[in-house]
Amino acid sequence: MRIGRRSLPRVIDYALAVVVVAVAVWTFTGVPEPYPARPTLGSVPVNPELVVPGLLGLVMLSRLITDEFSGATPIVGVLGSLTLFLATMSMYILYAAEAGGVFVGGAFTLLSGIVLAAVVLLQGAVRTGRRWRRTADVSVQ
Repeated sequence: MRIGRRSLPRVIDYALAVVVVAVAVWTFTGVPEPYPARPTLGSVPVNPELVVPGLLGLVMLSRLITDEFSGATPIVGVLGSLTLFLATMSMYILYAAEAGGVFVGGAFTLLSGIVLAAVVLLQGAVRTGRRWRRTADVSVQ
């Protein structure tokens, strides 16, 4: 299967959305996680519950800014901004702030990422359905 230059960004979007859902499943169902509890990249702590949804939000915002994601709705921009904001603030609170207590920022970030992933995947399904319908209409005529 050959991926064209225009479809590669969408494949990246869909792959990130699926990874967000997979991280959510690992986090919320109690399935053993395939990564350590406090993973690091060198000396930098990398929490998948924060990094993956934040990365999806960043990618979706970059698609909107560069106009690579044609047909994107304002909801993608709002959810992408919210997810990136929550991920950034959660990373700051978790690793840089000196406050103690229970940390729930990861849950909010992951929930926002799940909603964003669902919207991205739903838009892809609708786009594919429209393309198939156009192809079927052309072949019938």
